[in-house]
Amino acid sequence: MKKKIISMALMAAMGLSLLTGCGSDAGTKKDDAPADNPADDAADDEEQPADDAGEEKEPEGDAQSGDEVTLTWAVFETDNYTTEVWQHIIDTFEADNPGIKIEKVLMTGDSRPQFLKTMLAAGNMPDINVDPVDLASTDGIYAEVPEELLGKYEDTAIATYNGKHTLVPAYKALRNQCYYHKDQFEEAGITKEPETWDEFVEVCEKLQAAGKVPLMGAGASDIWATSFGWWTGVANSDIVCKYPDFNEKVLSGELKWTDDVIVESLTKWQELINAGYYHKGSMSFSYTQASEEFKNGSAAMFMDGAWSAAGYDNGGFTEDQIGVFIVPAPTGAKSYCTMPQYWGVSETCEHKEEAFKFCEYVLGGNPDLYAYYLKADGTYSVTKDPVNYEMGPIQTKFVDNYKDVTLVPEIMKVVGDVAMPSGFEDFTCKSLQNVFTGADVKAELETWDAEMQRLLSSAE
Repeated sequence: MKKKIISMALMAAMGLSLLTGCGSDAGTKKDDAPADNPADDAADDEEQPADDAGEEKEPEGDAQSGDEVTLTWAVFETDNYTTEVWQHIIDTFEADNPGIKIEKVLMTGDSRPQFLKTMLAAGNMPDINVDPVDLASTDGIYAEVPEELLGKYEDTAIATYNGKHTLVPAYKALRNQCYYHKDQFEEAGITKEPETWDEFVEVCEKLQAAGKVPLMGAGASDIWATSFGWWTGVANSDIVCKYPDFNEKVLSGELKWTDDVIVESLTKWQELINAGYYHKGSMSFSYTQASEEFKNGSAAMFMDGAWSAAGYDNGGFTEDQIGVFIVPAPTGAKSYCTMPQYWGVSETCEHKEEAFKFCEYVLGGNPDLYAYYLKADGTYSVTKDPVNYEMGPIQTKFVDNYKDVTLVPEIMKVVGDVAMPSGFEDFTCKSLQNVFTGADVKAELETWDAEMQRLLSSAE
């Protein structure tokens, strides 16, 4: 398959059709089966007020005064977001912006939001954070973004918390599909990608009967990875297509996490687990280990994110080796979700003007660098003037799979005033690990209702 340039106009168009197409006809064929203190606000570029003698104050410790400014930038590393990627961004910015230095702060541990909370509590909050959403709902942690900067991004990417815009849109990530080894499908007598839930179960049965492991899973300290494939690829569709305004209703108490549609979706997932379709070592693998095991052929399928499509293309795999399809939802819902991602400038940052300058430069101001950043992890532009990049055949297939599928919000990643409370997603990820290891689905979901209310009450 030829490489092609992604049409972001297409992606934007899909984003406008948030709910049309959440069908329940499981037999309908698609045309193309396809991570958180009040001070100055962001008006740092205004003139300095005159002192009592009527003289303007000189800026202190910034690039205008000739002093070098150092900004700390909290990032995380993955197979795609490597040390080299972050350093290239830093080097490119510093070359074009003498007087401003960027010092990388590597977020470590099981949870990036928890890392930032620890830094905040210690008084060492980095100036700029690449994963700020979990803390953004708390006033005074992030500075308001200049309106001129916000105006460069798609309206649908702008996040509002209590009437304030404190996040800079960075990108959107297409979430989850199922990658598979084509040779294992062929050896098991599977001639086509499944298009209904029954066909997906049949694929698992055939693979198991042929002596193969149908599905790879992950666990260990990567609590998000255990349920990521099912939650973002299947359950989110089941839930949001039944309740388009789910976040509002569950936050208000009109809906409960023990709603039948959620119980049934997670029960279907547990049926796959109980049938032995997942690799027996899944819970002992970190996400990276699980990914490597899948690449090595230890399992035939792996529900994983869009970033892996770019990783396979760049890692020596071909479209003749790796295929990808959307896991059919048990309800027949035909939708997918994206995760909007943001950067945040800390309210404690002493050089907000320079910090926002860095954000603007990387996130679209230098289109070549923005394309480099997007391509590194297979993410997509949120600028009003779209920035595109060349994709390999596996990533192209991943994107094409969504052509006639409806885009819906991702429950746990909705930002703004209907976002889940800080810390709730980490709680649910741990709970879903319990489901994976055999806990009762409804009993676990009852703890979600209690925990959400506790977090909402503690935030008041």
